Amino acid sequence: MGVVRRLFVCGICWMMLCCIAPTVSIGESQFLMPVLSRNQSFILETKGVTINYGNASQGYVMIRHEKTDLKLKVRISMGKNVYTYDLNSRNRYEVFPLQMGDGNYRIVVLKHEGNDAYKLITGKTIIVEMANPHIPFLYPNQYVNYTADSKAVAKAAELTAGLNTDREKFAAIYNFCSRRIVYNYQLALTPTKEHRVDVDKVLENRKGICLDYAVLMACMLRSQGIPTQVVIGYADDVYHAWNRVLLDGDWYRCDPTFSSAGGIAQVYREERRY
Repeated sequence: MGVVRRLFVCGICWMMLCCIAPTVSIGESQFLMPVLSRNQSFILETKGVTINYGNASQGYVMIRHEKTDLKLKVRISMGKNVYTYDLNSRNRYEVFPLQMGDGNYRIVVLKHEGNDAYKLITGKTIIVEMANPHIPFLYPNQYVNYTADSKAVAKAAELTAGLNTDREKFAAIYNFCSRRIVYNYQLALTPTKEHRVDVDKVLENRKGICLDYAVLMACMLRSQGIPTQVVIGYADDVYHAWNRVLLDGDWYRCDPTFSSAGGIAQVYREERRY
């Protein structure tokens, strides 16, 4: 993924051939939005599941299941690397990232069978060659979820108006997130098992935990055409979320939560990235 450099690290936290997707204009910027492929050669429809992988070269697949009372999971793997997601049961497509680079991806949809057991419904193995290695981190997905109408996207456009370089835009967005969003200590003490981030609610409430900071940053920067990852892992011995941002060809680590709350971490250990 290129050279990783440390850009900002501060504080302590408690605790997702083919058709090119359209660009959407937001102010002076354009960003990428996922679209469904209409090429039937790249659509698997079986047993109530649709896997649309016609834009896999853009770093994502789109999956839905017909309306059901079942609890559903999506599992995407390459070799020993495995990412597991919930899938809605409302017949709505969700976007899942292909963030492990070029290669063979195994995509499966599973249904809940009781206790912690899940059973395979269907699956597909696809060979993916990315249009460029950073493109999965320019799109919204289930984890970094936003649209052209998101207030967070509009705020990013406002913050970067008149700025010319990615570094200038990064600085404006980073400073906003680390200075204008406060740490939600109450939520950190009682986190939900699967904390889903609503970027517009974080923006409206002006508070959040580490994942909220990281996802809001990724939304804003991606909407400005700057590849940005949300990284989950450990900062020293604390479970944490932070960002990696691509600027002038190099990946930099940045931690808006720590910058906001104060303190410092010596060692970061990555588990997953989105």
